[in-house]
Amino acid sequence: MRGTPAAIIASGLGLGVLAAAPVASAAVSLTTEVSQRRVEVGSRFTVRLRAMSDNGEQPTNPELKLPPGITASGPSVGSQSSINIINGQMTQTIGISATWVLVASRPGTFKLGPASVQTSSGRNGDRAFSIEVVAQGSLPPPPLAGQPLDPFDMLRNMNTPGFPGFPGFPGFPEEQQQQPEQLPPLPEEYRVEHATDAIAFLKTRSVPRKVVVGEQVTLSTYAYAGRGNFEPGLNSEPMRDDFLAFNLMEDVHSLQGYQFDLDGQRWITVKVSDFALFPLKAGKLKAGEVSFGFVGRNYSTEPKGLVRKAPLIDIEVVEPPVSGRPPGYRLGDVGHYSLDAQVQPREVPAGGSISVVAKLEGIGNLPFTLLVPEQDGAHFLEPQIVDQVAPKRGVVQGFRTFTYVVELTQPGERDLGEITLPFWDPKARAYGVARAALGKVTVTGSAKPAPVSSKAATGASRLKGLITPAAKLGAMGAAAPSYWPSRSGYWLLLFGVPLGSALGFALSDLAKLLSLRAKERKVSLTSALDDALAQLATSARAGDAAATAGAAERALFIAIEKATGLKARGVLKAELGGALAKAEVPAEVAERAARLLADCDQLRFAGEAVELSSLAAEVRDICQKLSARKAAVAERS
Repeated sequence: MRGTPAAIIASGLGLGVLAAAPVASAAVSLTTEVSQRRVEVGSRFTVRLRAMSDNGEQPTNPELKLPPGITASGPSVGSQSSINIINGQMTQTIGISATWVLVASRPGTFKLGPASVQTSSGRNGDRAFSIEVVAQGSLPPPPLAGQPLDPFDMLRNMNTPGFPGFPGFPGFPEEQQQQPEQLPPLPEEYRVEHATDAIAFLKTRSVPRKVVVGEQVTLSTYAYAGRGNFEPGLNSEPMRDDFLAFNLMEDVHSLQGYQFDLDGQRWITVKVSDFALFPLKAGKLKAGEVSFGFVGRNYSTEPKGLVRKAPLIDIEVVEPPVSGRPPGYRLGDVGHYSLDAQVQPREVPAGGSISVVAKLEGIGNLPFTLLVPEQDGAHFLEPQIVDQVAPKRGVVQGFRTFTYVVELTQPGERDLGEITLPFWDPKARAYGVARAALGKVTVTGSAKPAPVSSKAATGASRLKGLITPAAKLGAMGAAAPSYWPSRSGYWLLLFGVPLGSALGFALSDLAKLLSLRAKERKVSLTSALDDALAQLATSARAGDAAATAGAAERALFIAIEKATGLKARGVLKAELGGALAKAEVPAEVAERAARLLADCDQLRFAGEAVELSSLAAEVRDICQKLSARKAAVAERS
């Protein structure tokens, strides 16, 4: 074997250990073998002890207890190492092999051993064993007796302490032979046709290479080492500017490592990074540029190591088909989802509120926005969101709950409709719609009667009496007197004035109602923003990264809607900066808001190291600047 895999310790990549070592006090694995269980007096036989340790400590000072009547020469001691790969996890063990040559001086049954070695935890011994010694000439002759001289038999007889080893010849101690190795099969994802470098190289792989906007791409980087042990030096995460990323190796405690032969050389390969990427836009996007340093005596002893780079790869991203696209579908909603909803209470007085909790579950990057029913008398406020979305077995999945406060103003029994989420299912290659029916609620009480317009009544009284019949018919052929009822203006005044007055008052009432709703909405957004900022401060102080990310994102979305009217949850984060610029948000504020939302995604899903108190302070500052922008626009208007 040319080299053995290193214990690769994670350095900035969230990586585990390739050769996991037990504590130093772990027991040593001992195996004792005897060449013959029945020997003649004066014949030589061998006893071999193998002592292997997986804690990095090599056993020493082998001993073999012998009874009277048995003498020994040796031991001859040699170093050994082995590689074990179980379920993709590689461990390296080291140890010694000690061989004694024994001779019995009298017949009988003898108990030998135990053989033992010295370790830091004390002396460790194997089990004792028995042999039978018989008189000379009692055993049948060896197979080659009486045949022409066998050179291999000469070498066997020379197999005593002090003679050099002859690897490959039968009958010699195992440590002096090169046994054929049975390496575990190499998974297809690790395979390469040729080595791109004789010492070390990297390979990046993405699956699949063509996806729709919002579909998961798994981007993996593999390191290949051709000179044995190595540790990580300088390394970087893969470039992924146009993607939302989830680290698939966050919960991995040990790297998957394999050995294989390529181009007549023994190689070690290990996966050093694994990310789930979700493209944010269509086009030929690039990802995967990564560097990795190999540190070791056969590579480089500098801290950065022998640096190798993997080039960028192209990932083709398209939009899902327009044909069959359901109403309300938002680009990027890709996966397979189900919806469930609960409504409490089912009876509420007019002007009261109910709670609607919708739970979205499924596979994919779960959306932050659902489609809620729009109908008169039922107003859905901005939801509070709690989620648990993370990679599991290489696939991003989980759930999000949306808690809505719904204001109900019109009395009666009403069906609230359903909450929906149209999505593209990449496995089925078809659109689907997740639905949750909300059912009926009863709104008690009565609506306030519309105020009677006194002006309309006055206008009607003024028209009263205008219909006056002619007192006398005119003469034949003479011009008849012109009465008001015969004029078109009369009918216009008769019906137009009251209708116009009523319409005017109705429009006035509608304007007042809309103004009132706008004020209520403003108050609701203000209250929701204050609540989100308070939760942000609490989560940051508690050190809860996921809750801090959720509260920060919610505060930013509410502040943007309050300042611009833009529902930012429905806008791709890559396009948010442009949308805010169109809403007359200063470029610096728009850029920081978009960056903070991206930081929230990284904090929640990719485990980025972020100072939570600093993030909370910056989010609060941006919210204040957005509020200041709202006030400035109001002053100009």
